Amino acid sequence: MDGVLKGFFVVGVVLLIGYLLARTNALGPHGTKVLSTLTFMVGLPSLMFSIIATRHISEVLSQTGLIALITAVSVMALFAITGSICRWGVRRTTIGALATGIVNSTNLGVPLALYVLGSATFVTPIMLFQLAILTPVALTILDLTDPAGKKASVWRILATPFRNPVTVAAILGIIVSAAEIKLPALALDPLTLVAQLTVPLMLIIFGMSLHGLSPRQGIGDRAPTLLAVILKSGVQPALAWILAVFVFHLDDFSTFVVTACAILPTGQNVVLYAVRYGVGQNLAQSTAVITSALAVPLLLGAAWLLG
Repeated sequence: MDGVLKGFFVVGVVLLIGYLLARTNALGPHGTKVLSTLTFMVGLPSLMFSIIATRHISEVLSQTGLIALITAVSVMALFAITGSICRWGVRRTTIGALATGIVNSTNLGVPLALYVLGSATFVTPIMLFQLAILTPVALTILDLTDPAGKKASVWRILATPFRNPVTVAAILGIIVSAAEIKLPALALDPLTLVAQLTVPLMLIIFGMSLHGLSPRQGIGDRAPTLLAVILKSGVQPALAWILAVFVFHLDDFSTFVVTACAILPTGQNVVLYAVRYGVGQNLAQSTAVITSALAVPLLLGAAWLLG
């Protein structure tokens, strides 16, 4: 419990630094974009590869990923069924389903996994599942239901995960790990050095993104937003705990890990998809803000109950 509290304190302080940087506009109008690009294109791929490649494949392809897959698909299916019954529309329902199933495994998940759980490999299977499976499927649905009739290339959609440097780095790391290739220190040391910048930068970026956000957005989407928040912050963690305890019979720490990963808030990339396709923007934004606010007390509660 003390370790969790210390971890949240460290994370909270760095988040506050990011928030203050955004509030004071200390980095200028393009500060967030520059930091995000640097982290996404260089820092995070270096971090993911250096961590995964130096660990046994069993630590990467673990039960955490399977439980995350089951819980994500379950809550997304519940949202999709409800959206169909309530006639919220295919496109808005797709965004809402993503908001319930995709967790913030990058900006918040990786730092929390490192500081609180002890290893970023806990969120690696989740990240791969989201980027390699959920995202292409959801974007395909959004493209096929585009009222303007714009159709994206099938090959371009299928290649989406492989255009993502984070996904490519993680896949290469898994290959190296599975093949039990021992990379020389001369090859790993530069990546490890760059990777050390990643976690604090991601926390600062996430803190900066909190400036200007308001849970009051999306008044017209109250019903789908409420459902998405309940499924994301309530049903998904509860289902993860049930699977961990009664199905997979995990130990106490592993149970906390899978529950904590399920508690992680809606990923900010869902908001980007909503903006890109011009649908469900208030729904995605409001769900991301509210689930982010709920994540800290829920994680502390999980640490207290399961610790």
